[in-house]
Amino acid sequence: MVSETLAVGVPRVARRRMGYWRLTGALVVQVLAVSFALIGLIQGPGWWLALMLPASLLLVVGAALRTIGVARGIVPVLQLVLSAVIMTVAFGGGTGLLGLIPTPATVQRWGVYGQQAMLSIYQQGTPAEALPEFFFLVVGGACLLAVILDVTAIALRTPAFTALGVVAVLVVPGALLGDGLDPISLAASAAAFLWLLRCDVRTRRPGTPRPGAALSVGASAVVVAVLLAGTAPGFDRGGAASFTAGGISIGGTVTPLIDLGKDLRRPAAVRALTYTTSAKSGQYLKLASLDQFTGSVWKHRERDTKRLSDGAALGPVAGLSDQVKTVTVQTTVQIDDMTSRWLPAPYPVQSVKGLNGTWSWDPDDLTIGGINATTQGQKYTASSLLLQPTADQLKAAGGIVPAEIERDLFLPPNMPAIIGKTALEATAGAVSEYDKAVALQDYFRDNGYVYSTQTPLKQGYDGDGARVIATFLTVKSGYCVHFASAMALMARSLGIPSRVAEGYLPGASSGGTANNPGEYTVTSDDLHAWPELYFAGVGWVPFEPTVGRGTVPAYTRPETTPTVPVPGSTTGSTTAPKRVVPTDPASVAGASSTTPPSPLQPVLSGAGVAVLVLAVLLTPAVLRRVRRRTRLRRLGEEWGGASVVWDELRDTARDLGWSAPDTETPRVFAGRIAAAVAGTPGEDAVLRLLAVRERDAFGPPTRAVAVGLADDLIRVIDALQATAGRATRIKAALIPVSLLPAVWPSAANTGRPA
Repeated sequence: MVSETLAVGVPRVARRRMGYWRLTGALVVQVLAVSFALIGLIQGPGWWLALMLPASLLLVVGAALRTIGVARGIVPVLQLVLSAVIMTVAFGGGTGLLGLIPTPATVQRWGVYGQQAMLSIYQQGTPAEALPEFFFLVVGGACLLAVILDVTAIALRTPAFTALGVVAVLVVPGALLGDGLDPISLAASAAAFLWLLRCDVRTRRPGTPRPGAALSVGASAVVVAVLLAGTAPGFDRGGAASFTAGGISIGGTVTPLIDLGKDLRRPAAVRALTYTTSAKSGQYLKLASLDQFTGSVWKHRERDTKRLSDGAALGPVAGLSDQVKTVTVQTTVQIDDMTSRWLPAPYPVQSVKGLNGTWSWDPDDLTIGGINATTQGQKYTASSLLLQPTADQLKAAGGIVPAEIERDLFLPPNMPAIIGKTALEATAGAVSEYDKAVALQDYFRDNGYVYSTQTPLKQGYDGDGARVIATFLTVKSGYCVHFASAMALMARSLGIPSRVAEGYLPGASSGGTANNPGEYTVTSDDLHAWPELYFAGVGWVPFEPTVGRGTVPAYTRPETTPTVPVPGSTTGSTTAPKRVVPTDPASVAGASSTTPPSPLQPVLSGAGVAVLVLAVLLTPAVLRRVRRRTRLRRLGEEWGGASVVWDELRDTARDLGWSAPDTETPRVFAGRIAAAVAGTPGEDAVLRLLAVRERDAFGPPTRAVAVGLADDLIRVIDALQATAGRATRIKAALIPVSLLPAVWPSAANTGRPA
């Protein structure tokens, strides 16, 4: 007896240990699939290693502990201990006991990392810089995800619920990535999840593989995932920009110009703000100066700021001399649906009244930023200067670069040669810095450049980095981000300090008189970027190289007497509403290949989602019917079909709410069925099926066609369904529990009389 027990027990232990490793491998694949969806959140490949290495280590350690006989309930505790050791070694900064065990000082240090991470998330966009606080989140999240998956799939034996953890992770890129969740990543995650379920079935029921059914379920789920990701609102790769009801959120991220481009591509404009001004024309409203170029992105240089007091004077204006004529202008702004930590105001702003919350201002570029406040719902009055330099003043300026401005000449190494080469070609013959600046501006307007918000996105060069600009100079199609960044980089290559300004065009006037143009409305379509070049004695001067947007500044035309200080201004007004700046040519009919959305689009999208949902709901019923037809077909082609008959009988009984455990003998199971269908053709049929089943178990297989197994099986199924109520039959058809492994808990009636 002892020897028999050992003979049976050893294989079971071996299978169980092999099952641990099989499930662990599937969990590692699941983490790998999820990691693909996170691409684009953080720059570089380091974050991927920080995710995969600790997660894989914890999962492998869990399998190893179970293999050597550690109790399932103890393994998660040991995994948490190992997670704490990993976090202490990586982010403890030497505060841990022996460098391994966390102490209160270690926990405090983790809290600092967490606070820094929250601040960096607010300030940065995607892809964010690979900062230490982000690695803290990645490693901590990897440890937590690994423990949750391991506990759910192995310790609790409920691998289906790992989907909750996977979905929680997929929500992050779906919410933060402007392009939304990649359908391929979603499909990979679905495939990995199904593979985990398949591995669990193989572990629990090693003797009953059903690869055909598994592949069918997997293929159907992956196809549905891809279709859903590609068509359903909120999953398509339009991301947040696909929703027209959302407000504008811009500035304060690591990719402010990319965020600007996403807002420009909104299918419908959102009103950002309205304003009135004492100037005779609309004003550019500047959010911030992007003066730090990293090679891949323009950023606002973080520096010491001063607390903003209500109505207090700001300044002085960098580089401005008394020789330049100025006019003081009052502008009252009402923010409608725009959130930013930067305050839109005409440059150079001199004071601001009426703000709520705590704000600060930058003495270098007069950018106003919120400390514990944003622009949402603000109403304020800004006093600013209207600068009126002449062409002669600008031509005489330049040549001298103050020490604090020299940083605005920086160019990273390995700049694409086309940027400097194009700058030299565009300014050939120009002598003064002013002449070179005008030549750069005219170059973009006179050499076949086209305004388009779609071309850079479709051809894969959207952005403001050096390589992107090199492609833009070749393709000659882009929007304000590309024009402004290109001119700024080309100016720096010529020794002219430059930066990129981000803000709004003047917007559309509601009409009025020549002296009072009325209220201006600014929308997301008015988001804009333009270059500013530094001239000693004048300061930072804006230019307008973007084709189809704004108006060329008057001071870049020597023959014109300047009356306004910034590009985009217009004079005069009418009683009818008008747009101060030209409409984006990319949105004008016939100007591009894009077409306006159909009014039936919401209906079609809703119908598509409804069809997909219906397909998902009906998938189990279809798979169950296919399985039954396949079994009936096999009964007409093969010998030894009694086992096939019995599989179908047990599945049918389970679908109808019966308990049909594999441990129950065929005779007991057939007796219950015969009692349930007594007095019907099914009673004799099930007894004949039982006779064949027992004869096949102890003798040669019987040819199914010869004894009519298929016909008897249909008689029993019909009889069982006839004894069940209509609601039970509908439930059995739509929710066939037989598709799940028999060892999974279900609502089967274990005591049902038959």
